[in-house]
Formats: sequence, structure tokens, C-alpha cells
Amino acid sequence: MPTDWSKVDHFSKEEAWGDPDKINPLLVYSMDVLRKLVGRKIIINNAYRPGDPGTHGRGDAVDFVIVGLSVVDQFLAAEKTRLFTGLGVYPYWNRPGLHADVRTLKPNEHGHRWGRNAAGVYVALDWQFIRNI
Repeated sequence: MPTDWSKVDHFSKEEAWGDPDKINPLLVYSMDVLRKLVGRKIIINNAYRPGDPGTHGRGDAVDFVIVGLSVVDQFLAAEKTRLFTGLGVYPYWNRPGLHADVRTLKPNEHGHRWGRNAAGVYVALDWQFIRNI
């Protein structure tokens, strides 16, 4: 079922979703809830990427920046929604931001959280990572 854009208050089909018709509607609606929660503009960097073997290629992921919040506060806001099964923290992007996804979890899986350090290496999202931002 495609996204019903008439039910989306804070985003449009024309933003950098890639092909908006290939985006999981749950992802769009979840981002709309996040936008309502933070009360700030959210810039979509990219979402659907054809040929990507991961969540972006399935239309289940988006990379974005919440304007005016530190990357840690962006993460805390996204986590507070409890809507995203995957959250990645990217403090070394030009504009530090997040990856969020709505991937389907396997039984007994509780979600995925990670960071990407200054060397571009994916690491555990733990106190050491946060302390070094």
C-alpha cells in the first residue's frame, strides 16, 4: 500500500525520498511523528536507493538531520518515539544526523543501534562512542 501523503503533515512527496512510491509508508508516518515531537524542521538527505542491498534499497530507511539539535539530541528524540527498529548516529557528516529505518525484526530481536566514527567505521552505540563525539 503506498503512502497516503494527504495524511502526512510535515513532509512532501517532493523531498529527497528517492522514489517516494517505493518508500515504506510506515517510515514516512514515523518520520512525521518525529517531526511533530521535535517541533523543528527535518531535512531528508536520502531514503530509497535503487540497487542498495540493505534497508535503503527496500525503501525502509531514511538519512536525515533535525535542524538545530546536536546529533545526540537527535538520537534521543528519535529513540523517544520508539518507532524505529534501526537507528544510526552519524556525527561526522557535513551536517551531523541520523539513519532511521523500519526494518522487520526477527523473533527475539530488539532493534539495531550503532554509530559511525570519524574513521568511517561502524561501532557500537555506547558511552565511549558518545563521549568521543
